Amino acid sequence: MSGFLDLRRRELDAGPVSRPDAPPPANAFPRVPGYAWTWLQRSRPVLHEAALRLTGQPPDAGFVDRLRATVPAEPFVRDVLLAVVCEVAFHGRIPVRRPGGTSWDRGLTWWAAAIAGTTPAEFDARSGPVAGTQRPLFDPPPELQPPATLSPPPGPRPLSPHRAALARALRDLVATAEDDMIPAEAVRQLIAEIEDR
Repeated sequence: MSGFLDLRRRELDAGPVSRPDAPPPANAFPRVPGYAWTWLQRSRPVLHEAALRLTGQPPDAGFVDRLRATVPAEPFVRDVLLAVVCEVAFHGRIPVRRPGGTSWDRGLTWWAAAIAGTTPAEFDARSGPVAGTQRPLFDPPPELQPPATLSPPPGPRPLSPHRAALARALRDLVATAEDDMIPAEAVRQLIAEIEDR
């Protein structure tokens, strides 16, 4: 038994032996790329919540650097970080694919794929093409947003009584024009009428 433990201890001390053709162990967490850390650094709500849960304080200047060093070796820290990304960025839902027509930063896509237990390429393949506009990341999902107000139908808008009277007066003024010339006195009179209203 002690021979097995010694062998296992030497394997752990030596670190994993990587062969290009060997897949990573099923329970191994992939190395977090720099662009995913950059996304985390820019995502203030996620970063703030992660710092509060891990340290009890808002993030300081070196928080992301400490996370980078700790996440590969500490499953607890990694699990807390993944839970925060899932809760804050994805409203507590494990992302299966990007919503139709949206475009995400590749760092966000990496975190989504990691939470979903897949690779970014597989995650992107599930998501489909990007078209249209994207809702802001930290807004509530559409089903939780208040209903949108109806937009006015296309076409000319009905005029207010004041604007309708002004348009009528201008039409009457243009009708009195001779050779496309309107007397200045007529324009002054219309201005005085408008100012009196």
